[in-house]
Amino acid sequence: MKSLTRLVTLALCAFGSASAQDVLSELFNPLAPFPPVQHQVQEERSPEQRDPNGPWKNDVLIYRTKADGTAEQIGAFTRAGVPTLTRLQDGRLMAAFQSFPADDPRNFDRVAVSFSSDEGSTWTKAEPIAVEGLEEGLMRPFDPTLVTLPDGKVRLYFTSNRHHNFGVSTPQIYSAISQDGVHYTFEPGVRFGIEGRVVIDCAVVLHQGVFHLYSPDNGSTADFHRIQSRQQEPPTGSAYHATSTDGLTFTRVAEVRLDDLRWLGNAQSDGRAITFFGSGRGIATATSADGATWQQTRGFRLAGADPGAAAAKDGGWIIIATGPPAQNQWLAEWTAERQMFDSLFQARDARR
Repeated sequence: MKSLTRLVTLALCAFGSASAQDVLSELFNPLAPFPPVQHQVQEERSPEQRDPNGPWKNDVLIYRTKADGTAEQIGAFTRAGVPTLTRLQDGRLMAAFQSFPADDPRNFDRVAVSFSSDEGSTWTKAEPIAVEGLEEGLMRPFDPTLVTLPDGKVRLYFTSNRHHNFGVSTPQIYSAISQDGVHYTFEPGVRFGIEGRVVIDCAVVLHQGVFHLYSPDNGSTADFHRIQSRQQEPPTGSAYHATSTDGLTFTRVAEVRLDDLRWLGNAQSDGRAITFFGSGRGIATATSADGATWQQTRGFRLAGADPGAAAAKDGGWIIIATGPPAQNQWLAEWTAERQMFDSLFQARDARR
């Protein structure tokens, strides 16, 4: 696994300009104070004008794999990232992702959903979700994770925070529930969080009657600040693990670890075992019978990071992943990391 240090170096080489480097410096320093007055002249500029190399330059790539491991790309969600995928009770596939439409500024950088009735070959037009009853002070949902429940409803797990400064308020995992996958009702309270730790990018799976939640271990707030400012190597291979019988009240249990898998992705259960689709050299995978003990498996050499997946009806998998800008594989992971902060910094921009 390449470190964020190398990824940032590659990103700077790719983006090149001094202005791009300034933007990256801001994005990788979430504990820094608001910029000084000179940035106020950008009040009327769109996010794309402020940062022409933002995550809206990425697409979510859609793949279909066969039982023998071969794969083909069958489509893409343009201007999107950090995807998740689930199969609904009626057999349709449902995808959710952070969406950056070029012609709809009101819904720019919001979670959107799309549906497929033909195993991912065609999809409905992306539609932004609506969450009713979101707690006052919470930033809008980002980094979505979908779980289809036994009663046919869909639960959305997501990251949110009360302040852009992680030293003031660390991000945590929340949830909302829906009948149709588009309109959600916020479920009060925090699903999972650890005081003083940066908890983001969760994956949740219902396996043998137990909900398992995984979130990459990003260390303390201070650790995370040093990682983002390139003063410290990021932790690799480990993730927080929590379990729940109702999907709402989670209990933290022992962390999970695999040295060659980054727990940034999605988990699926076939009733016998859980398969985790994570980030690595391509799409890294691992399996577990109990959600606690894991074995690395072959994975898929596909471009992209932070994948979502669902079992295909004829065997194999439907996989969606954040594609790299300009097909640069190593930039894919950096871009997935960066998108975790887009909503936080856009809220900051609104204050200027």
